[in-house]
Amino acid sequence: MGNGLSFFFDADVTGVEVERRMIAELERTLASAERTRVPAGTRLVSHGDVVDRIWIVLEGEVQLTREVDGRRVVFHQQTAGRLVGLLAMARNEPAYFDTTAATDLTVIAVTLEELDAALRANPILDVHFVTVLLRSLARRHLRAVELRVEVDRLNRDLAEDRDRLRRALSELERAQTRLVEQDRMATLGQLAAGIGHELNNPVAALLRAAAFLTEDLSGLADDFGGGTAWGFLHRALDRPPISTREEREQRRALATGIGDPDLARRLVAIGITDAGEYERRFGGLAAGELEAALAAAERCHAIGLSLRNIRSAADRIGGLAGSLRSYARDQSEMTLGVDVREGIEETLRLLGHELRGIDVVREYGPVPAIAAYPGQVNQVWTNLIHNAARELAGQGTLTVRTAPVPGGVQVEVADTGPGIPAAHLDDVFELSFTTHGGRVDFGLGLGLRLCRDIVERHGGSIEVQSVPGDTRFIVTLPVESPDGPEAP
Repeated sequence: MGNGLSFFFDADVTGVEVERRMIAELERTLASAERTRVPAGTRLVSHGDVVDRIWIVLEGEVQLTREVDGRRVVFHQQTAGRLVGLLAMARNEPAYFDTTAATDLTVIAVTLEELDAALRANPILDVHFVTVLLRSLARRHLRAVELRVEVDRLNRDLAEDRDRLRRALSELERAQTRLVEQDRMATLGQLAAGIGHELNNPVAALLRAAAFLTEDLSGLADDFGGGTAWGFLHRALDRPPISTREEREQRRALATGIGDPDLARRLVAIGITDAGEYERRFGGLAAGELEAALAAAERCHAIGLSLRNIRSAADRIGGLAGSLRSYARDQSEMTLGVDVREGIEETLRLLGHELRGIDVVREYGPVPAIAAYPGQVNQVWTNLIHNAARELAGQGTLTVRTAPVPGGVQVEVADTGPGIPAAHLDDVFELSFTTHGGRVDFGLGLGLRLCRDIVERHGGSIEVQSVPGDTRFIVTLPVESPDGPEAP
């Protein structure tokens, strides 16, 4: 500025005072400047207009807006300043904003030529004008920075809300999955109870028929005399089962006594294990007579074994049907006096086909009866024992322990399988997480999650400890469930 003044001339003057001085100097310099009243809502400049003058706002406020995606967005009101249209006019470009009177206004309209002449004629006006302009731009810049900070904060809040919604959706999906699984288990429980009930009558008939058949054939054998071949029917019915190792040792010992390994094999098969009994029953018989007597004894023994198998199978089916009915008891009602050992035994019986080749060790300590939903608790034992059996793959040891703890009972299901990697111990109760054979899979993974939900619903806890060769799931259940009456 050739007058020796700069905008620092107004550095210590307030914004309101600088604006007042600028307006006073402008009106003094431009004798033609007129004050005009503009009602609120009047559009001074529209976006895209060619700007040929500026408006100096003496009183009131203007609002700078722009339509974005069909919405009117306010960019400036408090920071619009006293000079409207100057930047567009100075750049010789169309207006970027719509400028509207937010309140009733008092303005002075000045063309570019009039403003240029006034600034040239009045150095003090020049300084005041530059100061007002710089401060207006500074306010807008500061507001832009504040808006950017606010946008960043809103973005962070939005990201947090999105994460919360994602977690809520995930939990909702998990809850839905659990509800579906629980509904499926309830349906299976009803089906199992129905099957157990339907099996009851035919199983009872089979048991009675097996008993009558055994009684009749035993009586027939007695009629022929216990010393004849029919006596071997009783022997087959009453002889306790022996291992193949014991049978080999008996054959070897008998072969040494009678000197005929093949004959010893046939004799041991029908229950004759020492040379003395052989001599009493078959001594002195000629070869042909011996073969006929042995064949008759073997047939009677086979009949006895068949009767024994029918009786054993009928007993097993009856036991399974009873376990099925007990296992599938109504899960919707709290039951008092529940003995967890009975539920475990029923589960072991039902899962017997999965436990072949596995050494099952029961270490049942005395435990108090608890209040529980029996069907749900049995589902816990089923999942834990099934998982252990799957890890053992037909060999190893499965141990089930029960013990009293203060205010409740503790059940431990342990196996000698490959174990769960330490890095995944915290994940085993999550959905879509399963382990098998020491591997980590992301499959359906509902079993252990349901176990935890059921145990926690009963007010208990479940934890896992695992190293190679020793994996233990430890369940603690209170005597008094929080969802039902107190146990006796």
